Amino acid sequence: MKPAEIQFSLNLEALSVPQSRRIVETLVKGPLTLEELSKASKLSPASIIKHLEILAGAGLVKLRDRDGVKEAHLQVSKFKPTVDWFNKLQVSNRV
Repeated sequence: MKPAEIQFSLNLEALSVPQSRRIVETLVKGPLTLEELSKASKLSPASIIKHLEILAGAGLVKLRDRDGVKEAHLQVSKFKPTVDWFNKLQVSNRV
């Protein structure tokens, strides 16, 4: 498989869970600490950690240290294979 195909598969798997999608939707606004992310997404800290591990494993989220506090950053470029695939579907349906 090509790297874009692998990333596409990882994205679909990581985003198959509603909690992971909620985290992504929350992080679109910008990076957040785990505590901020928990409050903003209305998910428990344990759920945040579990789903961030899945998202980080797919490369969709990166965790960074900010003054000793973990902060989650969305890796927007990793969504490109998935967005491209959906865009192809839209173009195909217009013909």
